[in-house]
Amino acid sequence: MAKQYYEFKDKTSSKFWEIDAKGKTVTVRFGKIATDGQTTVKTFASPKEATDHAAKVSAEKVKKGYKKS
Repeated sequence: MAKQYYEFKDKTSSKFWEIDAKGKTVTVRFGKIATDGQTTVKTFASPKEATDHAAKVSAEKVKKGYKKS
């Protein structure tokens, strides 16, 4: 799964969320736009589990109103 970047903007917030799945590792970076944000890393038992997790949480963000940039 290639790195994906999403943004959410409304009257009160302006934030980003980025996900990158490489092998068994999923890296998520998030925060306010124009900042470095925070980073979390999760390791899974297999690359398929990592990709499935990345797809699932990406779909959840889109459902919450994030738009792919």
